[in-house]
Amino acid sequence: MAKSFYCYKYSSLGGVVEVMVRKRLDARTVDRMRSTFERRRAIASEVMIRKWDRCLPLDETLGDRWKKAAALKFGERTSVYENSYVYGKPTVGKGVWIGPYTILDATGGLEIGDGTEISCGVMIFSHSTHLRTVSEGQIGVVRKPVKIGRHVYVGSSAVILPGVTLGDHSIIGAGAVVTSNVDEGKVAFGVPARVVGQVKGNGASVVIEYAD
Repeated sequence: MAKSFYCYKYSSLGGVVEVMVRKRLDARTVDRMRSTFERRRAIASEVMIRKWDRCLPLDETLGDRWKKAAALKFGERTSVYENSYVYGKPTVGKGVWIGPYTILDATGGLEIGDGTEISCGVMIFSHSTHLRTVSEGQIGVVRKPVKIGRHVYVGSSAVILPGVTLGDHSIIGAGAVVTSNVDEGKVAFGVPARVVGQVKGNGASVVIEYAD
């Protein structure tokens, strides 16, 4: 019979204490567990593909993004993926889309306006410990609020740093590191982000004009 052993270690004042939790798992038990998991994943994936034309990790297929947003008291029709990390109590408007693998840090204050889209991998920080670290604890945590306006698009893996304001209808390019404010209707790319264009028009007539 095959056996599996799980070891958990933790520190205490008396030193490192090792706790051995031994659970005998024969091959048949492991196979049953795997079969149960695969059946549930197959069912969840089939529903997800049929309804949304996508296949996601199991935790995403079991949860409801809109119910999670409602539980966080975000605005109506807003959705947030299960694997989005939310710290503090951000104020999030209506119809906002918050993608997977995102970080919303509201410990220093965070507002996100109606209709904004936060793409996958975006990290929004309203606090930083950089000064506390280099000052050897002599300076405290820096906290500055972040404000993101209405109908703002934040591209994949962009980083928004403490104290930044993004104006309504602005666009932040993928991978940008935003260290300063971006005005309404401006397009900003790069590291650090700089304005490279502007959103013109409204509704179906919207176009993006890039600087020469």
